Amino acid sequence: RDEGPPREIQDVRDNSKDGEYWEALTHIIPQQKLKLWDALGAALLEYHKVLTRRSELFSEATALQRQNS
Repeated sequence: RDEGPPREIQDVRDNSKDGEYWEALTHIIPQQKLKLWDALGAALLEYHKVLTRRSELFSEATALQRQNS
C-alpha cells in the first residue's frame, strides 16, 4: 500500500469559449422585448404617481368633508 502524499487532481477544463458563451447570454432577450419592458416599467411608475396623488386628494377630501359636517 502506497502511503505517499495525496495526488492533486487538476481540473483541465477548456475555457477558450467561455467569453463567447457569456456574450451569447447577453442577447437571450430580444432588444424589442427589452424596449417594451422599459416602456411598461416607465408607464407603471407614472401610474403609481397618479394613484399616490389620488390617494392624497381623497384623504384631503375626506378631511374637508369632516370639517364641513
